[in-house]
Amino acid sequence: MDQQSKRQSNGRDRKIAELEAKLERAYLIIENLQQQNIQLKRQIEGLNHKEEQTSTFLQNPTSVSYPQKLHVHKKPNVAKQQPKIPQITEAIKMSKSRITKLSHLQFYGLIALVVIAIVGLFGVSSLLAQRAKNQKIETINNSSAQPPTVISQESKLPTQPTNINTQKPFINQPDLSTQPVNLPVESSSQLAKVDSALTYNVKVPPKFKKSEKLDKHVNIILDYIKEKNLPTQGLSITLIDLNKNTISGYQQDSPRYPASVVKLFWMTILEAKIKQGFLPLSYTINSDLNAMMLKSDNDAASRIVDLVSGTYSYEKKLSEEQFQTWKQQRQSLNFFFQKAGYKDINVSQKTYPISYLKVTEPKGADLQLRGDHPNNPRRNKITTYQTARLMYEIFTSQAVGPEYSEQMIGLLTRDLHPEAWKLQPPNPDEFNPVENFLGESLAPDADQLVFASKAGWTTASRQEVAYVATKDGKSRYIIAIFGEDPAYAASKNVFPDISRLVFESMRNGK
Repeated sequence: MDQQSKRQSNGRDRKIAELEAKLERAYLIIENLQQQNIQLKRQIEGLNHKEEQTSTFLQNPTSVSYPQKLHVHKKPNVAKQQPKIPQITEAIKMSKSRITKLSHLQFYGLIALVVIAIVGLFGVSSLLAQRAKNQKIETINNSSAQPPTVISQESKLPTQPTNINTQKPFINQPDLSTQPVNLPVESSSQLAKVDSALTYNVKVPPKFKKSEKLDKHVNIILDYIKEKNLPTQGLSITLIDLNKNTISGYQQDSPRYPASVVKLFWMTILEAKIKQGFLPLSYTINSDLNAMMLKSDNDAASRIVDLVSGTYSYEKKLSEEQFQTWKQQRQSLNFFFQKAGYKDINVSQKTYPISYLKVTEPKGADLQLRGDHPNNPRRNKITTYQTARLMYEIFTSQAVGPEYSEQMIGLLTRDLHPEAWKLQPPNPDEFNPVENFLGESLAPDADQLVFASKAGWTTASRQEVAYVATKDGKSRYIIAIFGEDPAYAASKNVFPDISRLVFESMRNGK
C-alpha cells in the first residue's frame, strides 16, 4: 500500500471513530420518533373505534353493548340522551382531525429535524464531542496496560490488590478516592514493560547549521527586549529557518516552565501510542485531543495524561512504595522523549486547574511529585530548543509518522482572520491563543500565511512555539519563546511585537 493510501485509510479510521457515536445517537432519536408515531396511531385508532360506536348507536341504540359496570336495571332514557349525541360525534371528529394533522406534522417535522441533526453532527463534530464527553464516560480496549484501582467514597480500602479488567480501563475517573489505594504491583510492572517498548520514531536530533544571518534576527528580538526594559534572565529564544536548515537562539538550552506548551508533547505521545497499537483511537480520545489542543482544555489534558501513563490523580498522598510505582508510570512520559535525545526533559506533571477533579493545584500523588521543597517545587521543564525541535519534526512529517504529523498539524493550525480568533475565540473562558501572542500581529497577512502554534500563559510567565510560512514558500521558520518572568505575563504587546519584527526581517531576507 502506498503512502497516500495509508493516509486515506488512517483518515477514514479516524472519521469512523467520530461518526460511530453520532450515528448511535441518531438511531436512538429515530427509534423514539417511531415509538411516538406508534402511540399517535393508537390514539387515532381509539378515536375511530369510539366514532364507530357512536354512529352505530345513532342508527340502532339498542345494538350497542355497554360495559358490564355501566349496566343498569332500568332502560336508559334514549330520548333524553339523543340531543347530546350529535355534539359528542362532532367533538370526536374534531379531535380525530386535530390529532391526525398533529401526528403527521409532528412525525414529518421530527424526521426533518433528525436529518438536520445528523448533518449538523457530521459538520460540527468538536462541539458535539465536548457535550458527549460530559454525558458519557467511555471505556476503551487496552489489553496491555492496567490503571491503578480507584476506590469511590462509598467503598472500603481493600486489604489485597484488586483484580482489574484489563480489557476496558477507564479513560476518565471523575471521583477522587478518599484514601490511598493499594496499587496492583503486577499490573504496574507490565505497564513498565509496555512503556519500554513504546518509542519515538525520531531517534537522532536534527542537525542544523549555525547561521550568522539568523543570529541577526535573534539580535533584533534582544534589542527590542532591552528597549522595553524587560528582564533577560528568564528569557529563552530558538529560531529555525526551515528553507536553509539553520538555527540560532538565546539561552535555548535552559530548561524552563512551559505551561500549556507541554500539551504539544502529550499529543505526540498519544499519537505514538495509537500508531504502535497500545491504544485504539476512540470517539472520546479524539474529543479530548481536540479539546486539549484547540481549547487548551486542562480537563481533557488531565485525562490524556492519565491514559498515556496509566496513572490517576488521588486526593490523599500514597505510601512511599505506592508512590514509587505511581511515579515510575508517570515518568514514562519523560522516558519517551529522553530516549530520543530530549535531554533532562520533564513533561510528567498536569496543568491546573482541573474542574472535574475539583482541584486548582496538585494534591496527593501529584503533590508528592512536586518534591519536598514547597518553595522550590519540581515542575515541568522544557527548553525552547526541545520545543522548536518537536515542532520542526511535526512540520517535516517526521513525528510519529507522516499521516500522524498531518493530524497534529491540523490541531495546531490557527485562523488569523480577526473574525475567527477575536469574535469566535476557541476558549473564551481562558486565554486566547492568538490575542496577545505571536499570531496577533500577523493578522493583516492572514491570507498569505500558514500559521500554527501552541501557547502557554500563567500569571508569572508567557511562552509559545509557532510555525510561520508564507504560502509562496519563500519564508518558512519556527520560533519558540519562553518568558519566565511576571513582566512577560503582564505584557500584552511583547509577543505580538517580537513576532512582527521577526516576520518582516525573515520575509525581507535582512
